[in-house]
Amino acid sequence: QYYSEILNFDDPDWKEWQPYAAQQSDRRVSLPDNKPHHYYLFATQVRDTAGAVSVGLGYQVEVGHVKIFEGITHPDVEISEPFLGSWSGSEVDFEVAGGQQLNFSWTANANAYNGTIISYRHGWDLVSIEDPADPGWAVPPGRSKQNLFAEEKAFADGLHTFTVVVTDDANQQRVMSVRLRVVPFVAPENQLDIMVLDQVVDDDVQNWPDQSGEPRNDQVYRNAWWHFLADGVGGVAGIDWERDWVDHVRGVKYSDVVNYKVLLCYAKANGGQRMFEDFRAVNDNDQFVWLTPYQQRGGNLFLVGGSSMESFLENKANYMIPIVFKTREERLTVNGQSFVVGFGTRKMPDETIVQRGPNMYPYATAGIAALDWTSPNTKYIYNRPSVARFDRNVDCVGLKGLVLDSDFKSNHLIGPGVVADTILTEPAIDWHDVVDAAADTMRLFHLTFPFRVDEFVDGNVSSRATPIIQQECENGPGGMCIEPMFSGLSRFDYIRNYNWEHGDTDWPYSRYTANELDGGCGSLALTSYSDGVQVVERGSALTNGQTFGYFSYKTSLDKPTQTADVYWGFDPYRFDHAESRKAIRWVLQYFGLQINQ
Repeated sequence: QYYSEILNFDDPDWKEWQPYAAQQSDRRVSLPDNKPHHYYLFATQVRDTAGAVSVGLGYQVEVGHVKIFEGITHPDVEISEPFLGSWSGSEVDFEVAGGQQLNFSWTANANAYNGTIISYRHGWDLVSIEDPADPGWAVPPGRSKQNLFAEEKAFADGLHTFTVVVTDDANQQRVMSVRLRVVPFVAPENQLDIMVLDQVVDDDVQNWPDQSGEPRNDQVYRNAWWHFLADGVGGVAGIDWERDWVDHVRGVKYSDVVNYKVLLCYAKANGGQRMFEDFRAVNDNDQFVWLTPYQQRGGNLFLVGGSSMESFLENKANYMIPIVFKTREERLTVNGQSFVVGFGTRKMPDETIVQRGPNMYPYATAGIAALDWTSPNTKYIYNRPSVARFDRNVDCVGLKGLVLDSDFKSNHLIGPGVVADTILTEPAIDWHDVVDAAADTMRLFHLTFPFRVDEFVDGNVSSRATPIIQQECENGPGGMCIEPMFSGLSRFDYIRNYNWEHGDTDWPYSRYTANELDGGCGSLALTSYSDGVQVVERGSALTNGQTFGYFSYKTSLDKPTQTADVYWGFDPYRFDHAESRKAIRWVLQYFGLQINQ
């Protein structure tokens, strides 16, 4: 009975009628100084083409109400950091490396309750967010571009809190806190000597059978072989295998590794690698690689293994090789299929656009310009429609031996016998050629050479015209970042040398026709060879002489020891066991470790 009294257009508290604006943003109404639990009524009128205006006051027809609540709505905020990811929770915690560069940016809206964001403010290590003059504030409150990202920041150690405060037009605030535990560098005198990290996932172990059929690619054999590092004579002084060896099933963090002078990691690219899965990009979104600050200030990395550098790359089935990291190229279409030839760009928090490739680990930290594999199953040679193993057959281009670089030997004063000039494959693992040689039946094609993922760098054995510009480092030999240690001896060149040394100087044409060589080795496997006397067409593999093992000086300048990091794109376990162990010991001594005599 009081309905007409409550809803009466003559009530003086009604505000003036407002026309219905064409744009949604112009229909917003602000109700300042409202109090919790108070109600507001709003009404609508319509007018027909004849000018008649509706006069109804039906509740929830022409009239509705709004009740004021306190604290149940607030701005939606999302904070992002290129390597830590994105989140919308009010409080998060991260462990970061000392020296890790942090670049926060954020977005916010009040769309859920038709509000408007009126200001943003951010700062580090605030004493009180209620104090507008707190020295930790980075900028005044506002809505400028500078209010939407933080200047790059890095800390050496300690606990630090980053805070973002977002305020809406109802003076409601959302406070976002990012708590960081910064793991500091450890002084060399307080570090342990060496961590040995297994990053080989044993899911394909039947492809290296020895003469007895035992799977030499199994972890039972590989891990036992690496145990020589803990032996008395020839082992690393001070190593504790139970403490310092980490199996691939265990996780490892920066706070673990920073306690060591040297990280020796044997790896093969696999989605199940516990450490590398944290490093690989996800859907082209790069993640932070904490090995970089470790190598810059903490210690040395010795990374070995076929497809070990590939462990840093997102798993894709359509890479074209060689992979070139500094290029604006991104895709190439061949026969209607799209292939990856570059890494594109990403937007930084300050909205600048940068190329991804030069900021990725292989280029930015390892110092290489290009990466390739001998005969991979899942990659394509540039501008070719078939997988690389058909164009470069592993029987011909596969890595049969390691040749110590003569300049490297001279630069590092390596004496006779300290590191062998040539290290061939281990006969117990790669035994077929040994048996054939004993029977004088050496064959080029016998489909028993399974080693197809060895990596070589900064070379181009394809038709790709993209420049591969090797990086320069002021403290590297000749001013270069990469110093070759081992070049590759291909299986084709090994068999050629064998036949020539045994009197068949007409090989390969004494045994095969040109068509048989092209068909068996692949159309992009061979090149001409000259011994200074004659030039033999199809006389050498294109992978022969490429750089498979190298020193990198990219991060050496700021290290405590200023020594290079070492990368071998092959598994030393599959090469002559005695000689490869000698080479490993030499590298560890180069790092400053002591070898038991």
